[in-house]
Amino acid sequence: MINLFLISQLELPTFKDLSKNYFGYKHKGSHGYSNLEIFAIIGKAPLPQEHKEDTTALRLSLAFNKIGGEHRLGSDEIHISKSHDHDSVLGRDGQQYIFRTTSYGPFLAMKYKSPQLIRIDPMDSEKPVRTITGRQGIVRFVTFHNKNKHADARIALWDCDHLYETRELNKMHHLISVEFWELPGI
Repeated sequence: MINLFLISQLELPTFKDLSKNYFGYKHKGSHGYSNLEIFAIIGKAPLPQEHKEDTTALRLSLAFNKIGGEHRLGSDEIHISKSHDHDSVLGRDGQQYIFRTTSYGPFLAMKYKSPQLIRIDPMDSEKPVRTITGRQGIVRFVTFHNKNKHADARIALWDCDHLYETRELNKMHHLISVEFWELPGI
């Protein structure tokens, strides 16, 4: 006898809900937040040294937790990476906050749906932007650092033709792929 299980994945929140609850960067508007302010809001600092500069995953975690309900990350520690003992920290509100950007993609894929994967074409550097232009969603840039020989990522909201309230991600090294989760509703 074969047992079949239907896995019901949640629908992602709308762009309107995520953007309304997104803690953007201070230099992107009057309601933006510095990295230190993000740590203070969560109530859990310091994080491991290598994650103090990149708060993209924490900012998105804050938005999901602020939306609440089924979109909260929950109170159980999140373990996705095989090379680390945990990928999230517990905030003062009792909710988890993912801080490893390399873990955010697998988390979204497990909880919601798999992303559209856009492979990088060295002959067409504009392909990723052209592919997601006119759409709203969550975008994750997966990179490789030759110096340290490790993968990394950045995650942000995408608003039709630009990153939403996010600093420019020009410090990325060798771009491997772009993952895109289109959000419902415009």
